[in-house]
Amino acid sequence: MIAQEAKFELLKYRIHSNQMKNDSDNPFTEYLVKLVDADGEEVMYNITDYYNDSEEIIHTKIWRLQKEVSVEYDNEIKVDSRLGKKILTFVTNEHPYRSDTLEAMYVKEMEDKIDSHYEK
Repeated sequence: MIAQEAKFELLKYRIHSNQMKNDSDNPFTEYLVKLVDADGEEVMYNITDYYNDSEEIIHTKIWRLQKEVSVEYDNEIKVDSRLGKKILTFVTNEHPYRSDTLEAMYVKEMEDKIDSHYEK
């Protein structure tokens, strides 16, 4: 018997900029991801990355989308949970904009560390 694996699919994404809005609104990007688990059950997730003025991701939220909303059921997935990490890894690998943003943030962080080392 062959074990089946869960499969993700990036259905769509939308970049929301702060143009023609109030300047205090930060831009954000939404991703819609479908997960088909090993049993064939489909679950949809909304991932939202919020950015600062330097186009760095400052916050990420993941929600499980349901047809029926239950008060007892928490739809938010923690980004540092096992499922949250898998979803974010998939989106980062699948969508070049997110991976470029994270890479730029990493490079800036390393440059800042180097600069602070030489400032001592």
